[in-house]
Amino acid sequence: MMKLRIKDSDISIEIIDKEQNLLSALLDEKIYVKSSCGGHASCSDCMIKIVSGEDNLTPPPFEEINLLGNVFHITKERLACQTKITGDITIDISHHDETADQKKLKNKKHNTKSQSRVRKQAEVKEILDERKASSEEKTKARDEKDNSYFEHWKKEKDPDAPPRKLDGGNRPMPFVTPEKEPQEEKQATSDSDQQETLENVDEVDNNK
Repeated sequence: MMKLRIKDSDISIEIIDKEQNLLSALLDEKIYVKSSCGGHASCSDCMIKIVSGEDNLTPPPFEEINLLGNVFHITKERLACQTKITGDITIDISHHDETADQKKLKNKKHNTKSQSRVRKQAEVKEILDERKASSEEKTKARDEKDNSYFEHWKKEKDPDAPPRKLDGGNRPMPFVTPEKEPQEEKQATSDSDQQETLENVDEVDNNK
């Protein structure tokens, strides 16, 4: 027979069945432990802290490691629904406060209800009509804008309107190929060097 003791209380539970988990043993004794998933290791609400007797616990299964991680040697925390004992242990469940949990649940339901709003059928119809009218107005404005340019060359022109200038009225810049520009510079340099060479030759002949 194994004993389950609760820290800061005189409660001691005797467990006979080694296959019974701690959550089931505590609930059988009407001891409150929060659990949202019903003992299926998917909420981590039934977490308890091991005070003593950690060597008398079954190893954490994959589902528990997936929720809490493999850090029991640091935190000393286990899921009550996945923990079975092989000897005497002492646990801490002081953070499981039924009154506080009920109050939080009540406030949550109250806030959810206050945020929801049910519109009347007439109000819904009015909103839909406003959206439809706004959409039709935008479509009409877009169509009018498109029609103003459609076959504009066939429409009568305003004689007082100034003539339209393409490209802002600027003359296009002459096009110069990249290959031609270096060649012209090279040819000009060559002609200059040749003229200078001839002048030097003439000067030498005159000195003679």
